[in-house]
Amino acid sequence: MAQQTTVRGAVGPIPVRSSSARTAARIPPIAELKLGWQERGLCQSGDAAVFFAPDSERIREREKRETTAKRVCDDCPVRQQCLEHALALPEQFGIWGGLTELERAEESRRRRGAATGARPVVVPIRIGTQRDRGFADAQAAREGTEVAA
Repeated sequence: MAQQTTVRGAVGPIPVRSSSARTAARIPPIAELKLGWQERGLCQSGDAAVFFAPDSERIREREKRETTAKRVCDDCPVRQQCLEHALALPEQFGIWGGLTELERAEESRRRRGAATGARPVVVPIRIGTQRDRGFADAQAAREGTEVAA
């Protein structure tokens, strides 16, 4: 059986096996970590729940929460670094750099298009099935008008 020992962690002593004690001893407590730009974010002093959606959130609650989070981001000194981080990983959840998940996906597509020199593709949306279009065309022919494509 492996020898048991304790390592001083961020929240108190942690019993560990001797083989991993050396590894655990090298990991500093969270208070000693230097996280860089993340430490200067205005979101660090607030409630993290504002930036991440809880389970079964209603639409109006989401809109209110996102508006509150974006207000914090508007004045944040590291907003651009936060956004670049979220786009580089990519972060899948939450408000990062003042953008929601969908807004970051759009920004990422926009940047990829700009990098390749491609123009954004606009796909026209036709409402209704082909059968519905046939009825509209037939009615337009009877009335002597033309149906818009």
